[in-house]
Amino acid sequence: MEESDNIVIGENVDLLGRQNRLYRTKIEDTQGNGFFLVGVPRFGGVPMPVHMDDKLYLVFYRESGRFVTEMKVVGFENRDEVRYTWLHQETEPVRDQRREVFRVPVLFDVMVYDYTEDLENNISVFGTADEALFVEKVSSRDISVAGIAIVTKREYEIGENRYLKLFLDWPQKGASPFLTCCTVRRIARWRDTGQSIVGMSYFGLSRLMNEHISRYVLEEQRRQLKQKRLVESK
Repeated sequence: MEESDNIVIGENVDLLGRQNRLYRTKIEDTQGNGFFLVGVPRFGGVPMPVHMDDKLYLVFYRESGRFVTEMKVVGFENRDEVRYTWLHQETEPVRDQRREVFRVPVLFDVMVYDYTEDLENNISVFGTADEALFVEKVSSRDISVAGIAIVTKREYEIGENRYLKLFLDWPQKGASPFLTCCTVRRIARWRDTGQSIVGMSYFGLSRLMNEHISRYVLEEQRRQLKQKRLVESK
């Protein structure tokens, strides 16, 4: 295992729960030999149920991507009236390859909002976001069936959740914006401009929402390939 793949005390990590939700927690302590103590994993303030001998997937993040390793719950410990969970690492970390999908370079407006559980409970295909949660308006760089990249001057952290309102202008011009939950997966900074490309992956998509994005990406891919053939034929 490379040094960059080591999980360290104080690091924010996720535990993969039901419905592919990522419950955020933190490495509080370690005993070496693959034993890690974590706090209560939470998603939108709701704790994740954890039981003895549960097999869980722990997710952590590096500049090179997202890594997953299998953990087993091996014990519990109370410190200052707070319950912590001991995990044992069962497998070597493996880079999650879900990023390796076809990305369509396309520019459209994106509104970024703070993430709240209440907003997720009311999310719909053409939902609206609370303006009080507004963060910034940016432009997309590319989009795929798994996620989206935006261009921004703001600072984001790998692993944090956001809501994005995507102005896809599809299936017809002037269509309602599309609201989705996203998690920051990668950050690439341009030093000369002060901007960053922030790659995010979707989570919590309904089947209808997933089909909507998939159809958009497919149609945009076809449109760009058709345009390329027209240019090359001249």
